[in-house]
Amino acid sequence: MKKLLIILLISLLAISMVFVGTGCKEEAVKETEEVKETEEVKETEEVKETEEEVAEEITLSLFTQAPGAYPEIFPEIISNFESKHPGVKVDMRVVGYGEYQSSLSAMIGAGEAPDVFLENQGGDLWGVAQAGEVLDLTPYLDANNGEWKNQMYDYIPDLLSWDGKVYAIAASLNNLQLAINRSLLEEYDLNEPETTDDLIKMAADLEGTGIAPIAFATADLWGAVDLFMVFVHQQGGGEVVMKADFGEEAWSGNEIFINAMKTIKELTDAGVFLEGASAMTYHEDALPIWIQENAVMLWPMGNFMIQDIPGDLDADAIWWPSMTGGERVLTGGTALVWGASSQTEHPDLAVDLLKELTTQETYKIMFKNGVAPAGELEEDVSSDYPLADKVNSQQGSALDRFIYTPELYKEVAVAVQALMAGDFTPEEAIEHLQEISDSVYGE
Repeated sequence: MKKLLIILLISLLAISMVFVGTGCKEEAVKETEEVKETEEVKETEEVKETEEEVAEEITLSLFTQAPGAYPEIFPEIISNFESKHPGVKVDMRVVGYGEYQSSLSAMIGAGEAPDVFLENQGGDLWGVAQAGEVLDLTPYLDANNGEWKNQMYDYIPDLLSWDGKVYAIAASLNNLQLAINRSLLEEYDLNEPETTDDLIKMAADLEGTGIAPIAFATADLWGAVDLFMVFVHQQGGGEVVMKADFGEEAWSGNEIFINAMKTIKELTDAGVFLEGASAMTYHEDALPIWIQENAVMLWPMGNFMIQDIPGDLDADAIWWPSMTGGERVLTGGTALVWGASSQTEHPDLAVDLLKELTTQETYKIMFKNGVAPAGELEEDVSSDYPLADKVNSQQGSALDRFIYTPELYKEVAVAVQALMAGDFTPEEAIEHLQEISDSVYGE
């Protein structure tokens, strides 16, 4: 019996040691798992902190001009972008129109191109595209069955493509009209001009008053090109000028081009344009002259400047009067276009910033500020500017106004300036363009 009791005690002791050993093992496992979980949380937090530190270091540079409402609307657009990209900041630099192109060229030449920058459609854009300075956006536009592309009017990518590749997107659109001060019409007993003959009569009626029919500037080139294109389109020459632009049609001897130059010369000689146009820039000179009521009209006008019209000025927008044998037309297309530098260290983020310019949020901001967005608004939005609805609603009627070959774009403006200064006849102006075309296309 005593022996049996001893055996029982030994068995109970062995069993208790097993349980104690198991409990210790479970406790050890539990402690190990807790340490592992703590280390994993710590590692996760360290990775997260590292990612946040990296994100905080990302700054995208954006370079833009400062026309109209752009300085007011861009901070809101940037704020929306930054809220969607925590840790990414946009450094926006804004300069005046007159210094923009030279500043951008200097930055690109120094290898310090902004990540995202504005460019002028036509010669300026194709210049940087051909030089390989802007990112090819085609893969981004085509991704996800063209999801991004579909946010814009379908004709826009074609206008901004070169050799089948799209190098920019349009945040806004434009059509070009004559801004008119109706109070001055009434004050000087003038009629709204419908033909170029009416413009010439207006100049005669205003002689000696110190008031010019039209404030016009050609020093920054684009206004001169736009005027030439109006008269080409009035003669149905859109397809012809496009072929000449790309060296597929002769400039020399073409009556459409010569007649356009003849009309500009005729208006200049009649005093339709404020004297000194060749030395004036649009935003710094012509626009203030018109606002100060020293000219009845301003060329060209578009949604890029209706924000600058004082509320007490009785302004309106009309299509350019028809030349002899021509029909009144509206010219336009994209306004300010945007590209990403091909040298950017953050191409996907740069493209995301471009995408922010084509969201419904951005379109609403733009329209509210009088700027025509590059795509359809999905709901009604009211604008703060009286002429916004009129100007923007006519966008679909606008014919493409651009010369695309960079060298020709500049020289069309130079030819118009020389014509207005009396240094070229209309025929000589067109011969000059033929010489430039020959030099570009090797004929």
